Amino acid sequence: MPTKTEAYIARSTSLALEPVTYPDPAPTEVLVDIVAASLCHSDVRAAQGTFHMKPPLILGHEGAGYVRSIGSGVSYVKPGDAVILSFASCGSCRRCEVGREPYCERLFPLNFLGEREGEGLQEDIVDGRGEGVKGLFFGQSSLSRVALVKERSCVKVEGEVGREDLKRFASVGCGVQTGAGAIFNIAKPPPGSSIAIFGAGAVGLSALMAAKLTQPGSLILIDNSATKLAMIPSPLLANVQTINSASLSHHDLVAEIKNRTPDLRGLDFALDCVGHEAVTEAAYWSLDKLGTVLTIGGSATATPRFSTERTLVYGLTIRGTHQGDSVPRVMIPALIEWWRKGEFPFELLLTEFKFEELGRAMEEMKAGRVIKPLLVM
Repeated sequence: MPTKTEAYIARSTSLALEPVTYPDPAPTEVLVDIVAASLCHSDVRAAQGTFHMKPPLILGHEGAGYVRSIGSGVSYVKPGDAVILSFASCGSCRRCEVGREPYCERLFPLNFLGEREGEGLQEDIVDGRGEGVKGLFFGQSSLSRVALVKERSCVKVEGEVGREDLKRFASVGCGVQTGAGAIFNIAKPPPGSSIAIFGAGAVGLSALMAAKLTQPGSLILIDNSATKLAMIPSPLLANVQTINSASLSHHDLVAEIKNRTPDLRGLDFALDCVGHEAVTEAAYWSLDKLGTVLTIGGSATATPRFSTERTLVYGLTIRGTHQGDSVPRVMIPALIEWWRKGEFPFELLLTEFKFEELGRAMEEMKAGRVIKPLLVM
C-alpha cells in the first residue's frame, strides 16, 4: 500500500518539508527509513532550478538508513538491512558490465529524470495536494523521512553497524567518494608524487585525505577563501602546504605552486575540485612533464586555455571524471574500512543539523561556514 511520509520538495519559488505519498516499490525499488542525509552543492543547484532535474522535485542524493520494504525483483537487500545510498546505474549496459557505472548509458534518465521501471513514472509520487512531484533524484531523493530508492543505488553495510556510524556514512555516497576516487581510481600516484588540490570543499578535502595515504613528496591545497582554509580541521593539514590564492595572479599562483614542489619543476597531479576555468588553467600550467589534470568540479562557464603544443611535447593528460570513477559497492566499503582504521577521517568534515533545519544548513554551506552539513532524523 502507498507510504505517507514527509520530504523536502523544491519548487520554483519555495523549498519546504511537505507531505508526500510514495507508491509501492516497483520491482527494482526499495523503501528506506532514512537516518541521515548530507548536502552537496548539487542539491543547492537543483533547488535553484539550475541542475539537470528541475523543480518540483524531492531533493537529496547522499543518504543512509534501514530498508523498510523491497520490490518483487530485489535480491541485493532485504528489510532491516543498513544501506548507504549513492547514484543509480542500470547494471546491464556495456559500461556497467565492465565496472564503469559512473558512465552508465542510462545515467541521465535514471538519476535526473526520475525514471521508474515498468508502468510507474515519477507522477506516481504525489504531494499533499495529490499533485505529481519528481523523485529518485540520483536514484534516491533521500531528503525524505522515508525514501523511494533504486536497488542499484543501495550499498549494503556488512556486519554490525550502529545508528551513530550509519548516519555518518550517509555523507560518503557522492562528494566524498568522488574526491577520494579521483586519487585512488584515476591518479593512483606513486610514492613521492607532487600533488595539488584546488578547492577546500568536501570533494577537495576528501581527495586530500586520500592523497595523504599515497606517501606524496609534496601535497598542496589551494583555495581563494581564507575562511574556508581556516576552518579545515587541523588533523587534515598535517604535512600539507596551503596557498590562499585570493590575491595571486595566474602567473604568480603557478610560480608559487611550482616553488612548493621538491625540484621546483611542477606537479605530477593537479585536481580541480572547483570547476572554474581559471582554476583549471592554473592547474594545467603548474604541471611538470607527464603531469595530469583531473577536472572534478562542473561550474565552468568558459573554455580553459591550454596549449596543444605544450600538451604534446610534455606528454600531459587532461581528464574529467564523474564520481571519481567510483563503483559505489566497491569504493564505499573501502572508504569505511579506511575510516575504521583511522586513516580516512571524513567525519571531521561534517556538521550536524536537525532534519527540520535544511534551510539553515543550506545557508551555512553557501556562506562557507560549514564544509558538509549532515541532516539527522
